[in-house]
Amino acid sequence: MSKKTVMALSVLLLGGISVGAAASEVYTWTDAQGNRIYSDQPNPNSTKVEVGPTNSIEPPKPIPAFSESSSSNNSSSDPGSSAGYRSLMITSPANDTALRANDGNVTLTVTIDPPLRQGSLLRAQVDGNLNEQAIPGSGQPQATLTLPNLDRGTHEVSAVIMDTKGKVLLSSEPVTLHVQRTSLNQPGRVGNPNQAPTAPAAPSAPNVPKPPTPPSGN
Repeated sequence: MSKKTVMALSVLLLGGISVGAAASEVYTWTDAQGNRIYSDQPNPNSTKVEVGPTNSIEPPKPIPAFSESSSSNNSSSDPGSSAGYRSLMITSPANDTALRANDGNVTLTVTIDPPLRQGSLLRAQVDGNLNEQAIPGSGQPQATLTLPNLDRGTHEVSAVIMDTKGKVLLSSEPVTLHVQRTSLNQPGRVGNPNQAPTAPAAPSAPNVPKPPTPPSGN
């Protein structure tokens, strides 16, 4: 076999590996100089060569480079991630508690696990409305929230952890509180507009002069 024939065969085989199934038919013949020719185009004197399936090799996927900064970022918890907090619970008062609060102020005790981190805010929610008070995180596992001037009646209260952008990270289970306040309509309460006016005191009797003492017979 001549060098030209070997080169032609090598080029064809390498091309078959790179191209794959695109060249499915191969023809071969001997030219006038006696060289063996391979081509994908038929020749009057050519014969068809059966070509088996082409093996394809996928290059290995590149392995991402390791960096200390990315490792440290993955190991530290993101303050804005809700997965960073496991539980948030109102521990006092208990659910379905009746509270006597004439001024309407109610204090909640809340536990946080893990402790409230910097970049997070603890707030209370009353009947779906956020309370204005916000406690910033400083590593405390427990905090107190004050609900000012609640109206008489039943309220649904919960605690929420938020980030500085106002996104809710975690909410506690709501508790139901029944607030009892002294009614303005209660008799005897100062300032009760429905209370009957008090009758004015009767005027004192005027001073009547005593009759003169009669002269004695002596």
